[in-house]
Amino acid sequence: MKKKITGILLCFMFLCMSLLTGCSLVERDYNSFYSQVVATVENKETGKQGFITKKDLLQNYQNSYSSSTGSEEDVNRVLGDLIDYKIKLLSAEEKFGIDEDGNGLSEKEKTYLYQQTLDAMKSNLDRYYNELVTSSDNSNNSSSSSVKFNGYNKNANLKITQLDGGDELYDVVNEGKEQEINEEFDSFTYTVARSFYNNNDRKKLYQFFMDFLTNDNYSRSFERYYRDLRLSEYGMEETSDAESVFTREIERVYKIIYQDFMFKKLDYESKKSETELDASSSITASQIVGLYSSKARASYTQYVLEDDSAYDSNMQSTIDKMYYIKTDDVSTKFFKVVNILFKFTDEQQKKYDEYKAKYDKKDGRYSYNEYQEDLDALYNQVTPVVRQYNPKTDEYEGGKQKTTKEDVNAITIEKVLEEIQNTMQTAKQMGDVNYLGDTLNEFIYKYNEDTGMFNADNNYVIGVDSDGKAVSSFVESFNDAGIALYNGGHGEIGDVSGLVRTNYGIHVLVYTGQCTNLFDGIDASFELNEEGIKTLYETRVNICLNQTYFDVLYDEISQKLSSDFNSKNMNFLKEKFNITTYSTRYGDMIDNEN
Repeated sequence: MKKKITGILLCFMFLCMSLLTGCSLVERDYNSFYSQVVATVENKETGKQGFITKKDLLQNYQNSYSSSTGSEEDVNRVLGDLIDYKIKLLSAEEKFGIDEDGNGLSEKEKTYLYQQTLDAMKSNLDRYYNELVTSSDNSNNSSSSSVKFNGYNKNANLKITQLDGGDELYDVVNEGKEQEINEEFDSFTYTVARSFYNNNDRKKLYQFFMDFLTNDNYSRSFERYYRDLRLSEYGMEETSDAESVFTREIERVYKIIYQDFMFKKLDYESKKSETELDASSSITASQIVGLYSSKARASYTQYVLEDDSAYDSNMQSTIDKMYYIKTDDVSTKFFKVVNILFKFTDEQQKKYDEYKAKYDKKDGRYSYNEYQEDLDALYNQVTPVVRQYNPKTDEYEGGKQKTTKEDVNAITIEKVLEEIQNTMQTAKQMGDVNYLGDTLNEFIYKYNEDTGMFNADNNYVIGVDSDGKAVSSFVESFNDAGIALYNGGHGEIGDVSGLVRTNYGIHVLVYTGQCTNLFDGIDASFELNEEGIKTLYETRVNICLNQTYFDVLYDEISQKLSSDFNSKNMNFLKEKFNITTYSTRYGDMIDNEN
């Protein structure tokens, strides 16, 4: 949740910056201009009102369309979303007897919101700090490298009951992730936040930031953060000292977190009271196999009956959305690989480009042998990133090895290759492809510098046409190594390549299987029987990620039902409000030529 909130906060802050510095309004009373009310919602029973300002509309429109003007339809769509948002917040506050000032919140709820605010502010400061640390390392853009494996949190399980006579009953059991929001609070430490907010003492929180400034990079980070906040308030008649600016930022951050919190409470209570609309309680095994059947039939129709020429490109780019794989002799055969990259540093990349440009001149001054000798020397300088899992941060942390090849204690690329080969050989002997995938996943986060492999829905896909040629956007040496692992369809999952050189650095590829259909007999009339749900439940989309086809299909159905529920619930809430819009106040946002 913290990661999500931090992303929202950063987006909000920089939208303010682009909004207030990017438009062409000159010598205008910014406070009056942006505070204009463009829509009002009023509870028919209580008379309580909510207001949407010009600033709200501009910020949210830019978030969706990256401009300050657009078509009337698009502007009204964003305004409609803001109206729904405001109605939902007022409804939540009325239902729970809570307001933005904290009245009606329990002590635990207050403390939770304050701690979230504190963590989000600190995360923003850390982002500036990390940018400074990264930019200060000119010799290697990968020296400081930490990554997090997000994994997949299963939302439902399959329960199989043996009936008399040998038949089986398949029940989809929701994991029960919807829980009372107060249960989240027990995992937080509240001492610091309580001392700041229970006494309503913003100065203490401001001092919290000042305490980080003993480190020079944190001091500079604070100044950059302060500068951007001041920039976001350009044209506003606000006090500009650091304490005042950050106090206003604290209030903005708190408001975003508070609203997100209230929406969660309202959604949970609404679903509890209307279980027939709850997406998580009504999904059946028949629905899941039915959705798979329809997707398989649609894929077959598109790529076989209609002969869509996009088949090869879609196989490479969206393999997780392909529900039919061509099986004829002339069509391209596809397979998957994991890529573990030991990347050139910036300096090494520059040398590589220089050597190549020099050789490509073909002027006789730089022979092929000289070129290869220089490349050999360059590749011998490449060292791996080595990360270790830190349970406190839930991240793999580490950096590029600074040692030389002569250091006997150095973790070299050759040693990493040997480790991967030995580990994969042992994993293959276990006979469990999911165990092998989990084992391989460790290497992705421990050594790899290919960011495309981190938390990827699937592995890389390479094709081989009927002439044995690669169908792929990867470089030649990468394709050749992959095709050697594929071995005409005889490769084994877990097979490991040698060291593969490309213009990016050095790679190790691991074969993760041929792309095949889950079931035989897929055609335009295909209908999977209910027993097929066991295969869907057991088969991972990507062997390195604990997400099966069952999970993908369940989540799609759940999201559709949840969307339907939210739409019906929103319509119910809107019936209780009068809505007034003032189109003349935002008419300058509409591009009549659009």
